[in-house]
Amino acid sequence: MSDEYSTDIDLNKTNVITKIKKLDVKYGKVSNIETKVRDPFIAPVVEQKIRETVVKSRGFTPTEIAQKNDIRISAVKQLLRELQNEGLIKCVESSSRLKIYRGTQAKTKAQEQLEKEQKKEKKKEPKKDQKKK
Repeated sequence: MSDEYSTDIDLNKTNVITKIKKLDVKYGKVSNIETKVRDPFIAPVVEQKIRETVVKSRGFTPTEIAQKNDIRISAVKQLLRELQNEGLIKCVESSSRLKIYRGTQAKTKAQEQLEKEQKKEKKKEPKKDQKKK
């Protein structure tokens, strides 16, 4: 490989090749363009990690997942369709360009507040019983 290419190698991630190109612009300014060649397939380790995190998350887009794991967006969209067919996630909002998904095990803010209140009540009850004895 030449000097302008660099690779990031990790056991849990796919290989990503980054090419930085310098473009000469008017008046002596230089701009850099960075392109990444991402893996079209999802590694089994990465797929398992995505499955675990996506089910519990409140809201996400395919682009977020693709950027975090250095995978092509098309591969992530295909995985999300499979998860939606399995019933692990559901599409909350969609348009022609953007889809927002939510995990089925994700809790809303109201549910979290109820759980916190119930925990507080449970903590208070045993203290009252101990004082009576």
